[in-house]
Amino acid sequence: MEVLMCRMLGVVATNKISYKLLDSFKQLALTGRIKKSMTEGHQDGWGIAGYLGKWPVQFGRSPKNVLEDIDNFITSSHKAIISDTRMLVVHLRKASEGDLSLENTHPFIADDFVFCHNGTIYNSEKLILPETNYEGTTDSERFFKFILNKINKVSKRRYPEMFKSIIEEIKEKCKFTSLTFLLCDGEHLIGYRNYNEVKEYYTLYYSTQKGLSVVCSEELPGFEWTLLENEEFVVFDKYGVLNEF
Repeated sequence: MEVLMCRMLGVVATNKISYKLLDSFKQLALTGRIKKSMTEGHQDGWGIAGYLGKWPVQFGRSPKNVLEDIDNFITSSHKAIISDTRMLVVHLRKASEGDLSLENTHPFIADDFVFCHNGTIYNSEKLILPETNYEGTTDSERFFKFILNKINKVSKRRYPEMFKSIIEEIKEKCKFTSLTFLLCDGEHLIGYRNYNEVKEYYTLYYSTQKGLSVVCSEELPGFEWTLLENEEFVVFDKYGVLNEF
């Protein structure tokens, strides 16, 4: 099985989001870090999701290579910008599990949450829950729905200890390369880094500047970045205020 190394971008903006940021991230489909043994690029699909008010929405999502789907990406980006969304999650996929289909393309949306994942969970069938609807066949969606099942049972005010408990349960059930993810609930943007191997690739950085807070798999130009350590969370509220735990 090929190891998944997607690229992820999360944004919280108190001002209008710039297309320049999305275009800069899009370039990682070609230049994003990969293992030496892997084929170039992150070109197995892309997606842009955010919020209209408190409601999550897919502004655009495609199983196509974003570099060959430029018009669609530009149109979707401008839909997001014009909507005045203040929270945005963008994903470039490098597939390992699940075919190249819309249903398997990140970000995923369910129960007012937006989610994307970087890594491979090898025995993700252990995360499948009864009476749960799965659109596709990826380990990432199973990971997402497993998290949601736990979240829906507790108050959001318990995010720190809740996430640590969820991760420990997954570690007991599954083998994985990385559980690195972005999760957004309309009030918070949460970034988490967790890797078992190849730390140079399963990275997650964050940056804040006036009116803009960003979490990204790689350092984009124009920002001063801080690298999350292994098993470290970062949380931005909807005003871009940073909380670490």
